[in-house]
Amino acid sequence: MTNKYKVLSCLVLLGPVAAMAQTTLGSSDITFYGKIDLALDTTRFSSTPTLPGQTAHYVSDDISFWGIRGSESLGGNTRAYFKLEAGFSPDTGALESTTSFFDRESYIGYGAEWGSVQLGNQYSPAVFLELRSDPFTRHAAGNGTTLMQAPPVTPSPVVSRGTYGAATAPNAVQYISPTLYGLIGKALYSFSEKPGSQNQPGRYAAGTLEYTNGPLFMGVGYENSTVAATKLAPSADGQLMQRTITLGGAYTFPIAKLFAYGMKNTLTGQPDVNGYMVGFNVPLSQFTIKTIYSSRQTDNTVGGRATFYALGLDYDLSKRTTLYSAVAHMNNETSANAAAPNSFGLWPSVKTYAPTGKPANGQSLSTLEFGIRHTF
Repeated sequence: MTNKYKVLSCLVLLGPVAAMAQTTLGSSDITFYGKIDLALDTTRFSSTPTLPGQTAHYVSDDISFWGIRGSESLGGNTRAYFKLEAGFSPDTGALESTTSFFDRESYIGYGAEWGSVQLGNQYSPAVFLELRSDPFTRHAAGNGTTLMQAPPVTPSPVVSRGTYGAATAPNAVQYISPTLYGLIGKALYSFSEKPGSQNQPGRYAAGTLEYTNGPLFMGVGYENSTVAATKLAPSADGQLMQRTITLGGAYTFPIAKLFAYGMKNTLTGQPDVNGYMVGFNVPLSQFTIKTIYSSRQTDNTVGGRATFYALGLDYDLSKRTTLYSAVAHMNNETSANAAAPNSFGLWPSVKTYAPTGKPANGQSLSTLEFGIRHTF
């Protein structure tokens, strides 16, 4: 059966569930929800010694998805719950993943006074720490993950350096503690599901500790994963260890909200990668002004620094619909090749400018964006 017919069959089966969206069945609640987010973007690629400057115009998808979640009260302050969420690209109508239908998250959980346990495909708790420390909340051209969550580069190296949040952790179990004096802890472990030692490529572990007290939010995160050594260089045991430590926070003042975030990534046999970002939001009636500045440095690499800054403006048409615009600039030093948000989809069509899946070393980018976001 082709992917096309698999998708159609699944949608037909899910039709009755969608019809029950936001309804209550006895003590069970089922909700159908989602987000559609599209923008018009113009990105200018700077010239390099071997490439002239060039401008690209395109429509970008900024994390559109739909999902179904539900819960059932089991009595005695216990409950069972689930979440199924799939990403898609409304600019083309294609699924975000060609191999997984519920590619964003798919898990089932059980909760009680002692906390909750979730089994399935889940985002790392580090994603939510970054989300609350990001003035753009992981949206639009000012997306704070730009330098903190770098996607892989092909052909080499193909190891992402930064937080793991670019993808979900499959085959995972996660524990989430109850809130105690403003503190909440989360711990996730994703099995390699390979025979023998579990310390093999595909294994991933992460944890966060977050504190919220009125206008203050603070959090610390730790991630540890096993990477196949063949992706970088041979090693005695055929594997490498990658670790990331993150610190994040935000503080809400009467007239503005400040954000800060820091990241340190280590990988066996490779230079460390350090990054940080700061920014603020200023709400003005239905408008919100957003700013961000971030920096990423590869240690011991001459010209290995990239800096990124953006200015954005949101206008809330309603509680569920927002118009937004942003201008962003990525400055790459001679050995850096970081990409601007919402421009990754360009790379397949501009191989001259991105033969390895990213800009050329030392090539800078500037982006202007106008978009609309609707949640349901």
